[in-house]
Amino acid sequence: MARFTKLDPSAVHVGRGRAAFEARQQFVEAIRSSDTGRIDLERGDRPGAVKRLLQEAPTEAGTKVRSSWEDSTQKTLLWKKTKRSAGKSEQAR
Repeated sequence: MARFTKLDPSAVHVGRGRAAFEARQQFVEAIRSSDTGRIDLERGDRPGAVKRLLQEAPTEAGTKVRSSWEDSTQKTLLWKKTKRSAGKSEQAR
């Protein structure tokens, strides 16, 4: 007989969601460890995918981030946490 185990929904990532979760983790770690940063794309990186991952990661990190491309070639993406998100965490204290 099959055995069932109850799991926390936030700990389970399946299908394409699992790949996106794993790809997003380095973005989440970077956002948690710094207030600003730069992402240099390598050959084969898709600018749209990198930007999307950077837009999704702050939700997991519990903050807000703004970003823009450094130039028109979309090879370097600059980002920084917004003051609005920092102010909310300070007000909560």
